[in-house]
Amino acid sequence: MTLFIINSNKDILIKHDLLHYKNATFEEYESVMAKVNGSESINLELEECSLSKQLDNAAEGTGLAFIVITQAIVELPGAPFWAVLFFTMLLSLGLGSQIGILEGMLCTLFDIDIIKRVKKQHVTGVVCLFCFIVGFIFCTGAGEYWLKMFDSFAGTIGLVVVALMETIAVVYVYGHERFTEDIYQMTGYRPGIYWQLTWRYIGPVIMVAILVSSVVFMVIKNPTYGAWNAQLGAVQQSNYPTWVMGVALAMILAGVLPMPIVFLMRSFQCLKVDLDIHQGSIRRNETTASTKEMIDNDDDEVMSPDMPPQNLLAATRFTIGDFDN
Repeated sequence: MTLFIINSNKDILIKHDLLHYKNATFEEYESVMAKVNGSESINLELEECSLSKQLDNAAEGTGLAFIVITQAIVELPGAPFWAVLFFTMLLSLGLGSQIGILEGMLCTLFDIDIIKRVKKQHVTGVVCLFCFIVGFIFCTGAGEYWLKMFDSFAGTIGLVVVALMETIAVVYVYGHERFTEDIYQMTGYRPGIYWQLTWRYIGPVIMVAILVSSVVFMVIKNPTYGAWNAQLGAVQQSNYPTWVMGVALAMILAGVLPMPIVFLMRSFQCLKVDLDIHQGSIRRNETTASTKEMIDNDDDEVMSPDMPPQNLLAATRFTIGDFDN
């Protein structure tokens, strides 16, 4: 309910600002019109103070979730109940997404030889603290502008490039047949023709189209952001400053450059990265209490409808040559 109160007060303040900047009092209006010829048209730039128009302008980005949808929930019977469900859903989505992103970061960090010797809870705490500190930038007065910039640059080109390279590596370098066989060994089921076509053709074509269109759109049209103009009482589109575009480019490169950098370091063995890159290992890394007992029992076997029983997560060492046909 606090958010509803904040949004209501915000709409009232916006309405008052519009009245202050765009509208005249009745006495001022009468004094002006008394000096104007009745046949002469005049544009006083009067603007209608409409709550519906303010909600229409907020129907994107964070305003969609915290202004428009909340206004729709207010109109429903039993609004407090639906409000609690809605914001609980948002909280669950945020936590679920953050857990998935954090696990991806931690798995990558634990592949580094130095960090392997550090306890998982310590690494997790440091990563969470770092993300928490970086998140302060979104709590400043310009936080919404930073959020839009991150959403426009960090979450588009960089992620599409990473996803495209991952698809190419798995499907065309490692091989879709090997990947299908791995899925069969782990689950007992082989992906059907739909997944085969999507992995090999549909997915890469769509990602290339998205990547090319995004780059072309950025080149043809300068990236802009909506800035609040207090004098006009409205949001105006403005070009990003040069230094902001530099930050945006750095965010894009931060997600893309690790791939060629690691490739070159592994190819030329710079800084003694992986003394033997053709050898790897499968190992357990501090399993949770709910799975430790199950995983520790290496004699247990897992059954599936279409495959023979196999030992569960037995410690294994392999080389790249083991995957050759």
